[in-house]
Amino acid sequence: MTESQSSSLVTEPLLWQQQEWKRLIERYQAGRLPHALLISGGEGIGKSHLAHALTAYLLCRTPSDTACGDCASCQLLAAGSHPDLAEISPESAGKQIRIEQIRALQSYVGKTAQQGGFRVVIMQPADAMNQNSANALLKNLEEPGENVLFVLLTHRISSVLPTIRSRCQQIALPVPQHDLAVQWLHDNLESHQALHTEKLLKMANGNPLMARQLASDSMHEQRDKLFLLMESLTRGAEPVELAPSFQEGDLQWTLRWMQQWLADWSSWCLLQQDSEVRFPEMMPLYRHWHKTASLDAARELYQRVGELRSQLASGGNPNIQLAIEALLINWSGKMLV
Repeated sequence: MTESQSSSLVTEPLLWQQQEWKRLIERYQAGRLPHALLISGGEGIGKSHLAHALTAYLLCRTPSDTACGDCASCQLLAAGSHPDLAEISPESAGKQIRIEQIRALQSYVGKTAQQGGFRVVIMQPADAMNQNSANALLKNLEEPGENVLFVLLTHRISSVLPTIRSRCQQIALPVPQHDLAVQWLHDNLESHQALHTEKLLKMANGNPLMARQLASDSMHEQRDKLFLLMESLTRGAEPVELAPSFQEGDLQWTLRWMQQWLADWSSWCLLQQDSEVRFPEMMPLYRHWHKTASLDAARELYQRVGELRSQLASGGNPNIQLAIEALLINWSGKMLV
């Protein structure tokens, strides 16, 4: 079973995951590895990376401290065709994991590993299940086959059903130490991008993989376009006319930036320290909002944007056009009056 299996081989944990990696390997070597792990942490912190490194280690034929990367099993992982790994995720962004996907696991986990050793199921995001899908998964978690490991990933642990959480060993990955995050980014960014490491980390709330994503040209382009749209809205453009443009690009990132700008503006209003602003390019708009809006208004908008993000992330199916129009009308009414 190779549903949506990754075609890249990850053999080593990230710099800031060494302690958790050591604990996992020690548990495995002592025969105490649980049948289900629930790994949580912020977006861009490396949850999927850790899960795939552990999978490679468990499936490797000749592991040492990490998977060897060369054996037949590692080569199957690298090709994205290992028969003893199943990766389950929504069939499209913003959708939920279907109950049919979960039911298909029942026969998979009941079989003997084709390569000998473990069978691994990686599921992400673990919060993208309705009650029926979660109930179907519970049956697998309650009656796991021999040498079967479930690895569930989420950055919204509170949205994972308590019945699922209670049947998993939980691992909460913290934000990396700043020096490790900086070191990793310097090693994984182009030289011209690495000049902005500190700013990128601020924008990414300290999560290095998200910071690397933010360094891409496409992200710069989307953020610049969004800034121009917010500038137009601030100058009095009609929210309904702007709504279609707000939907271009990655909507989750658009909503995330809107939340970050609200939080950044609120912090600036309280501290009045320009040097602490995470998005200095937004200062002209921040100063305008300071004349027209209140912290309470920003707080309400932040919550409203967050609700829409959560609805989209959990597989909800709102009318996007109407939702964005309503959000922008609300923004205009609260921040620009």
